[in-house]
Amino acid sequence: MKSRLGLSDTTTMLALMLVSMWGIGMNVVFSFQVSQSVTRYGNHIRSTRLGMSELTKEEVGNNVRDNSNNFIGSVAFLIPEDADRVKSKYGSKSPVENPTILEAVEHMSKKIQWFSDEAIETFVVTAPIDENDVSVMNLLKNVDALIAFNLQLDSDVKFLNNILETRNDENNYDELQFSRQCHFSFDCAKRPLLQLPNRVSIYQSEAPSISSQVLPWTKAASAKRMEEQMTGLFERWTSDEFTVALMLFFNQFSGHEIDWVKHSIDATWEKGPIQNAQELYSMVDKCGDCIVKCVQDEECKKCLDALTAVDSRDQVSSYTTLVSYESKLLTDFSCCILQKNNIFNCDAKIPIVPKVAPITSWRGKALTRDDAQQILIAHLADEDAPEGGLQSQVSWIVAAGANVAYDQFPAQNQIFYKSANGRGMWYDPVFRVETIDGRSVWCKRHYKVRDGKVPGTFHLSVLDNGVTSNEFWTIVSVADDLSWIIFHYAGAAGAVGQRYLGGLLCTADGLLPPESERDEIWKALKSAGIEPWELYVVDNRKDTPGAIGAGEPPLEFYREKVLSSKRKKAAAAEILIE
Repeated sequence: MKSRLGLSDTTTMLALMLVSMWGIGMNVVFSFQVSQSVTRYGNHIRSTRLGMSELTKEEVGNNVRDNSNNFIGSVAFLIPEDADRVKSKYGSKSPVENPTILEAVEHMSKKIQWFSDEAIETFVVTAPIDENDVSVMNLLKNVDALIAFNLQLDSDVKFLNNILETRNDENNYDELQFSRQCHFSFDCAKRPLLQLPNRVSIYQSEAPSISSQVLPWTKAASAKRMEEQMTGLFERWTSDEFTVALMLFFNQFSGHEIDWVKHSIDATWEKGPIQNAQELYSMVDKCGDCIVKCVQDEECKKCLDALTAVDSRDQVSSYTTLVSYESKLLTDFSCCILQKNNIFNCDAKIPIVPKVAPITSWRGKALTRDDAQQILIAHLADEDAPEGGLQSQVSWIVAAGANVAYDQFPAQNQIFYKSANGRGMWYDPVFRVETIDGRSVWCKRHYKVRDGKVPGTFHLSVLDNGVTSNEFWTIVSVADDLSWIIFHYAGAAGAVGQRYLGGLLCTADGLLPPESERDEIWKALKSAGIEPWELYVVDNRKDTPGAIGAGEPPLEFYREKVLSSKRKKAAAAEILIE
């Protein structure tokens, strides 16, 4: 709906929008490639990047930057000698123990490569370091992003401090290189006179300039905002958010765009006043009526206000906010601005990596498309369900999920069933949300499902809060008795420039499979690029205050229409036979 407002209306709308500015969206997510991780072994640095064997230290030191067209930057992790024994803070909500620092860092090295489409090099360097080792010293001093974890020995902390002092001295670099660097340290021992300050570009956390604090349009202030945002994401201790933080840095300071996070639908100092004004005018001109209705509605306005406080590319915070205030007004608002008019010129395609292989057989036979559809329907009381299903109200219940934004919600019910004409399928996830204002509510979606080219793969599409998302699902593994299944999904919401990846471990009752079966399950997850410690165990209890307060889930909300249509067709067929 296009709206043209008079001058007074436009002035009023500008004021309203400046109050609300600005956040809507479903947010950023993640791509997949192969990693380069480098660690110290005697006189060599060993690379595990695909197609590469051992490299000499000189070769690695000389290749921190290269001239290839797709090269964007480099990241180095500095970890202690006992990193293979010390537990990290990652995986606190998973069904397995926390990974070691080395395990976490090596996997995040891969994710950095995946998210950047292999345009960012990654290195893992183990302390202690011989300061006469020129190549390693040059690597740590010149790498674009340096991240130190859990250095505790006095010698290691002092070494890190010396490296950071060198990196903080602008006289050691040309202006461009200095502005493209950052470094952070986490859980390193505190020592007198050793501050280990963070730095992002020209902003240093322990020595902030006046301009970074009082002049928000300056480069220093922009770097300060990035340092605060990255720190916040790092301290959530998830592999996804750690990687997104680095992608945001490289997107802003490397001189290159990172597809995963290049789109922002917020009004920001980084965009500048001209682009902000153009986007605001376009919103008012094309969607004025929707904006007025949303801003004048108390709940819709609450959502805009809450979204103002977060970066729309922070998928965890923004999606939680969206599902907390779902309404038709909000859907119309975002649909007009984002989906119909694409005010922010966003685009995104479904990630094509990792190359996750579907199952090829089930119950001792080659998998067919009909088999794969039956596996989806599984335990649902439905005429198309396979033998061995429980004939319950749902197909599957999510026991654990891998996407930090979308797979942590309590009570995630999955309902798969064939369409009334039998030529496609529907998927209705019904899940419970603990809203940001303390309520417990049910949310539901209605996906169209089409078979992929290969049995065991599917194309899904859904309209979620006014924005269309397209997804590609793969059945990674499934028990013959339907006691558990693993899905992998990759998706994109083009109108908000988002790409995302995830994985689901589902069971008939929502409980984790028995210990005796988990080794097989963990192996299957790893084949899809998911470490077991990245999973989030879903709360499927029915006796919690939130579950009781939300009431019964609306499981048949969409399916009842399909069942009604099928009953009418069956009745009509019987009449014809008679």
